[in-house]
Amino acid sequence: MNRPFRENLDVECTAEGEWLRCSQCGHRLCAVGEDWQAAARRKAFSPIMAGPLMKVLEGRYRFEKLYCPACGVLLNAEMVEEKHES
Repeated sequence: MNRPFRENLDVECTAEGEWLRCSQCGHRLCAVGEDWQAAARRKAFSPIMAGPLMKVLEGRYRFEKLYCPACGVLLNAEMVEEKHES
């Protein structure tokens, strides 16, 4: 039995436990309660990839997308603050 977790992610309930998986291809990312983002494929872009008005964020933020490592479907997209060494 499966139930939705968020867009393009399902919770799969099996005899072995509950798993977060891609709802498009069924690839298991991790057990429920673990960090599914660590199992996803991560790509970072300039903020202007989200639109030209985001140019003011360049150098301070990056536009990060998380994908299913098996089929490439988009699982999450967000602006992430850049960490600069002092």
